Amino acid sequence: MTLGEFEQAVERLSRQTSVQALLSETCRELVELLGAEACLISRVVGDLLIGLEEHVRAPRPRLGLSHEYLISDFPLTQEVVERGKPRDVSLLDEQPEPTEAVLLEQLGFDSLLMVCLPSAGACWGLVEVYRNRDRFDGEAAALAEQLAVVAGRRLEQLI
Repeated sequence: MTLGEFEQAVERLSRQTSVQALLSETCRELVELLGAEACLISRVVGDLLIGLEEHVRAPRPRLGLSHEYLISDFPLTQEVVERGKPRDVSLLDEQPEPTEAVLLEQLGFDSLLMVCLPSAGACWGLVEVYRNRDRFDGEAAALAEQLAVVAGRRLEQLI
């Protein structure tokens, strides 16, 4: 990914005029920029995550919008929501976090990168980016976090 590609993604996010369009474009941009298979954005409501928008490269099945998960059932997810720092988990690791690994297996992916979608000083949502055959590195996490910050700023303007 080049700086120009990132700047173009930021520009596309800034042109979105609804929350749904912003979330959809954020998912699409992250899949493209990170060479991922899928991205899901969920809304944080107390201890609940509610799937709002996703982008999945064909021919994969959809991730399942409107699914609800308890944040407290997934320790790494909870850490992202509470601390606002990216976390990743991969079935390619020797001992991945067990509850996150089960979900990865169910969804049919090898690796997951999670970042907070910040808005108004809190974690408004959770961004999950999925990949196969490769882990996410620190550069991918930083890029996803930066794009989530941009999306969060735009979200504040739209809400």
